[in-house]
Amino acid sequence: MRDTAALTSPDGKNPAPTRYKKLLSFGVLIAVVLICVVFAIAYYNVSNARSNMEEDIKQRQEAAASSRAEATGAWLASLADSPKGLLEDRSFRLFALQLAKFPDGEPLLLEDNRSGSEEFKDDNEEMLRMAMNPELLRTFLYDFVTKNGFLFARVVNSKGQNYISNEAVPEPLTELQISYAAEVMKSGRRKIAPLRFDSDGFLLEFYIPIFAPGAELIQDEPVAVFMMTKSVTVKISEMLTPSVQEPGRRLALVQDSPEGFQAIVLARGRFDLSKAKEFTVTADGVASLPFARRINADGSANVYSSGFKVVGADWWIVSEFDAEMVDAALSSRAKTTYGLAALVAAVLALIVLAGWWWLIGREQGAVNDKFKELLAVIDEQKKLLDGINSTITDPISLTDVKGVYQYVNRAFAQAIGRTPEQVVGLDGPAVFGFDTAKRLNTSDQYVIMTGESISVNELIWLQSKRYYFQIAKTPLRDPATRTPQGIVAVYRDITKLVETEERGRRAIQQTIDALVRTIEEADPFLGGHSRIMSDVAKLTARHLNMSDSDVATVEAAANLSQVGKMFVPRDIILKPGALSQEEKKEMEKHVDHAYNVLKNIEFDLPVLDAIMQMNERLDGNGYPKGLAGDQISMHARILAVANAFAAMARPRSYRTALPVGEVLNILDRQAESYDPEVVTALRETLATPAGERVVQLAASSKGS
Repeated sequence: MRDTAALTSPDGKNPAPTRYKKLLSFGVLIAVVLICVVFAIAYYNVSNARSNMEEDIKQRQEAAASSRAEATGAWLASLADSPKGLLEDRSFRLFALQLAKFPDGEPLLLEDNRSGSEEFKDDNEEMLRMAMNPELLRTFLYDFVTKNGFLFARVVNSKGQNYISNEAVPEPLTELQISYAAEVMKSGRRKIAPLRFDSDGFLLEFYIPIFAPGAELIQDEPVAVFMMTKSVTVKISEMLTPSVQEPGRRLALVQDSPEGFQAIVLARGRFDLSKAKEFTVTADGVASLPFARRINADGSANVYSSGFKVVGADWWIVSEFDAEMVDAALSSRAKTTYGLAALVAAVLALIVLAGWWWLIGREQGAVNDKFKELLAVIDEQKKLLDGINSTITDPISLTDVKGVYQYVNRAFAQAIGRTPEQVVGLDGPAVFGFDTAKRLNTSDQYVIMTGESISVNELIWLQSKRYYFQIAKTPLRDPATRTPQGIVAVYRDITKLVETEERGRRAIQQTIDALVRTIEEADPFLGGHSRIMSDVAKLTARHLNMSDSDVATVEAAANLSQVGKMFVPRDIILKPGALSQEEKKEMEKHVDHAYNVLKNIEFDLPVLDAIMQMNERLDGNGYPKGLAGDQISMHARILAVANAFAAMARPRSYRTALPVGEVLNILDRQAESYDPEVVTALRETLATPAGERVVQLAASSKGS
């Protein structure tokens, strides 16, 4: 008979129930702690997802809005400068001055000028006769309007009186237009009026002061105002159309008008003008819209938005993204995350319960019965885990060392269009095809041979559709020998992420193309110089066996290298002789101009660094920072040589192109400035058929 003394305490009571209760309490405590940890991780994941999503939206919005604002500012500046040649014409300015002498716009007769106009006694009679010929000047206006695509152009005074116009019968100015003309007459600075909408669409008006010839000797105030009007509906439509179409994203134009801030948006092919809400100007006159969640520009919905001011006008480009789409995506993610957390918590509870029963079984000695119960619990756990695997959307597989599939979850089987039972027993070529299986086998062999986990990104075609997967492969080890017996692979679908990155790269390339077109339109010489420089830099980088990303860096940097020079006075750019110290300082500012234009563009390559260092020299005598030797990147060294070659090998208005041999010899002699290795690579490159074509293009290109 079994001795029960060992099972009782001195007071005759069995201590087992107390121990069981303690074990149960301890198990419950462990389970509660683990479940809390699981849900804390889930909460952190959801919160972190919102922060990451908002940061991603912020970066893309600020890049889109800032680049569009800079491009718009450059476009406005080019329009405002279009009448420069006309307004600097001496006969035109003489006409404006003569009209300004009389409040009714009656000019002096030519004979009166000869007898009594002291300040013009040095002007010849032909110049005065042209200035007093309204029909000739009206022809000038008509030619200007036709050539530059403006609707109207006229010369007016501060009272709104029309001196001359390209129209036969010009309409009288409104009170608002008269106030703009008076403002320009008083300040002497040009003004861009707020957009207005009429039967011709959006109209943009410029008010530009006209000064008398030698104004610095006679007076410092304008004598008249040049007013020009242009239809910009198509341009505004392009401005408000995002470069990359994306659901929930749109651009808005906010302008400061006499009625307050106005928002202009393009929705379903139609323009909508409304009062801009939540848009204010700070005390110092600077208006901005930092990234935040708020009501959108026209007050119709909640959005994430940020805005940037357009230089030269009271305009702001505002980028908006629908906040409800973000909320919906986060809500879906939260449901999935907390659902998985609940499943994991259930598994943990079952594990604790199984352990508790197992300990009870050991304590009571009924090992066999409890073992059967434990097997039953384990079987239930397996079913639960199989159920979890079935709900997990990421494909999971287990292969042996020969690459034969021993297990796949339902997501894996569905991805390849089969059932799990049909996949088990097949090898890689039978599942994915020979080429794909060969690529996947490379990483499989690495895991088997090294026993280390690995993560790879692969492009896989499944059921005639393209997918990008991030595959995490982990060795399944033998418990005794610890040698790999198989591979557990988890496939994470990153197709949308890769496609989003591709769209981002295309957007960056479109931005680069737009900037290059802007350079060419502003100054064809700079654009031609950039193209030759880009071809030379690209060929040289390839000759030096640089990577594809390095070649792409120097090509993009070369195309954008001249963007800063658009802001340098043209007379300095085209000066044939040596520059003065003041002119050199002004010229060197093109690096800062380039930085301001490009700093907010995310290139994913060191394009901006290459442009900023392009004018540095090996001996430290370059600019803007005086870098020397290895402080200068190889990208910048290639750009420096390509820039010097393009400058000397292309013809200019004041000289012909230098022979290629002479250019290369000059570069060889300046080894203290230019990298000899790069110069040698350039010399060898130009001897190839591709290099010869570049030389021919440079020699035949039009000079400044």
